[in-house]
Amino acid sequence: MQKIIIKQFGAVKDAEIEINKVLVLIGEQASGKSTIAKLIYFFKSLRDELFDHIYQDNSKDHFDTLSDLILPIQEKFYDFFGSTYHLPYFEIIYYYSIENNMFLKLSLTENKKLHAIFSDKFLSGAFKNKASDMKKLLQKTTQSDSIHEQIAYEQNKYKNIQKLSSFVNEAFCSFQTTSLFIIAGRNATVSYSELFGKYLFANIQSKIEDNKLQTFKKKEQTVDESLMLSFIERVSKIKNLFEKYGNFEGLIEFYLNDTTEKERFKKIKDKMDDILKGKYSIDRWGEKIIIDEKTGQYVHLHNSSSGQQEVVRILQDLFLILIEKQKALRIIEEPEAHLFPIAQKSIIELLAFFINQDNEIIITTHSPYVLTVFNNLLFANRVVEKNPNSEDEVNAIIEKSIRLKQPDFSAYSLTGQNAADDPTVFCENIVSNKTGLINQNYLDTVSEMLSSDFDRLYSIHSKSLIRK
Repeated sequence: MQKIIIKQFGAVKDAEIEINKVLVLIGEQASGKSTIAKLIYFFKSLRDELFDHIYQDNSKDHFDTLSDLILPIQEKFYDFFGSTYHLPYFEIIYYYSIENNMFLKLSLTENKKLHAIFSDKFLSGAFKNKASDMKKLLQKTTQSDSIHEQIAYEQNKYKNIQKLSSFVNEAFCSFQTTSLFIIAGRNATVSYSELFGKYLFANIQSKIEDNKLQTFKKKEQTVDESLMLSFIERVSKIKNLFEKYGNFEGLIEFYLNDTTEKERFKKIKDKMDDILKGKYSIDRWGEKIIIDEKTGQYVHLHNSSSGQQEVVRILQDLFLILIEKQKALRIIEEPEAHLFPIAQKSIIELLAFFINQDNEIIITTHSPYVLTVFNNLLFANRVVEKNPNSEDEVNAIIEKSIRLKQPDFSAYSLTGQNAADDPTVFCENIVSNKTGLINQNYLDTVSEMLSSDFDRLYSIHSKSLIRK
């Protein structure tokens, strides 16, 4: 299990959060949900920093953790979150493995520079030696003019890269092959023209590169731009694939041969069609949602509803991960944005299916309804665990493929206003240790607030009736 502990960083006052296969962060606007999600993404992406520094730097045959990893971490932090010169003291600890006490701690020095410390597990001789062994292994892979030796070179290089990848994954206790932060406002990738998209991409890339060249004190926060850039790149690849095969059905026919698998993915596609209220398609005239296949009625995607525009990129991304059988981490801001409650239910159930295929999801949300859907998926699994004979009955309501196991789930409220024991608590774990479900008191909070207003109004109304 992984965990992040944050003290006084940005909007986050004090938070301790366990990170399971699915993590839900709920809270009011400006409560720190996105800050926490971005920090988690930052720490998880450091795996790639280690890979790059072992793979790309062949100037020396040994690995020094302080010079080869600490400095790049500091630079990446500045590039993401800007200069720390004007920030108050903060402390962030990320546990890559709680059980093995493997963590990275970030704080500020007296002169307001970032101070990074790995736990002894990371800095042990075994870690250093293994990293150096990886570096030497890559250096031994040499190229030749001989065609046969060139082939052997490529084969050895691929094997050694695989070994390096496995080592880095084990070091950071992370085994996803792809990670992506799916930003809020993702409908921008639908509404802009292709020409504007290229201009936007180049403009963001230029800003990020310019910021990297700035001195420590002049560094600006570019985490949003960096995440947008990665997202635009992913959307571009998605669109290229869909342009080639036309729609979800085309991808199914291309990727799958097994009849059973085809039927399984057609069910997934049907659920996505329900959420979109139509069938996604792309041709030389652009992206569209086909509303009626019989009449051919459609609406261009850029003219579709805000809900359709917000959700379509999530659906495309999830579908490709599933059909390509990748292991993925996805951090999604407000997956329910602009969707009717029925569609919210469907998107959460789809994400649950995604999680059960050995993927990882982190969600930020404003919607208690999203929590209710998750709670039902957790409760369905609990019912069957307590009473195995109820499998068929439960399956008629919630299929096994979307039920969630309690150890895979965590959820936190960042408002702190609903903590029963201490209203000053900033970050509250809202999952009951006893039941493994989301606390009913928390789920009832919003409805109680609304009911309270109604009761007060009704009381006034009743008095007026009595006076008459």
